[in-house]
Amino acid sequence: MTIHLRLQQLIEALDISVLEFARQLGEHRGEKVYHVLHGRMKPRYDTLEKILVAFPHVNGDWLIRGEGLMFRSMPQSPSAAVTTEERMRNMEFLLFQLNERVRLLQQTTDDLRAELRTARLERTN
Repeated sequence: MTIHLRLQQLIEALDISVLEFARQLGEHRGEKVYHVLHGRMKPRYDTLEKILVAFPHVNGDWLIRGEGLMFRSMPQSPSAAVTTEERMRNMEFLLFQLNERVRLLQQTTDDLRAELRTARLERTN
């Protein structure tokens, strides 16, 4: 999954607008975020850093590499507890990620089978 798709998922999970997300990063307008979301540009290091500072519960490994859960485990206090909704979003994301990997593995398997058939036909001819 690309960085722009992860950012889109994050904004949806935070349940805020793109403009509000940009404002949380110190941007007055959301143009840069819109460009990233539409794949026109990739976020720079300083933008990723701003995201992790503005939203400290976001898992940096997930944001940058797509690994792990969207949100880090947070201290168990009433104001910082991970909500059931966040856990569900994390589970949905993990299922999506697994489905993508299964799809890619199936495609690779299909491609390898086709190559094997071609190689067998060439050997018999």
